[in-house]
Amino acid sequence: MNMKHITALAACLSLTTVLQAADEPPVNFVKQIKPILADRCVECHNSETLLGELNLQNREHAFSKRKAGPAIVPGSPEKSMLYLALTLPPKDKKAMPATGHRIPKDEVSTIRQWIAEGAKWPEGKDGALSVQHAKPKVP
Repeated sequence: MNMKHITALAACLSLTTVLQAADEPPVNFVKQIKPILADRCVECHNSETLLGELNLQNREHAFSKRKAGPAIVPGSPEKSMLYLALTLPPKDKKAMPATGHRIPKDEVSTIRQWIAEGAKWPEGKDGALSVQHAKPKVP
């Protein structure tokens, strides 16, 4: 196979990936991401407990600067600590969630897709996560 064939094949594969992604509707934060974060993340990652310097109660906090680097890098799941922590082996000390059941692979894939699509997180009520059911963590 010569270089022209390889380039043409790569272009076809890229186009196929784009077309497949175009068939899928974009991830809806309110319906798909917010419930995952509310049920599985915000209990520990809120303004009171702030584990890992991460507060997922709203967009402003979730995208704020952290010493450990950005939790969410819009367009780059592989650079987003939120996504990477969900994909670590369960015994890794940085794997999330730290306790309880792992987030199902389909939900992790949804988070990955959401970040890849630009991690759109609405302002106001639609983007706010409640910690009503959160249990305070004792250090």
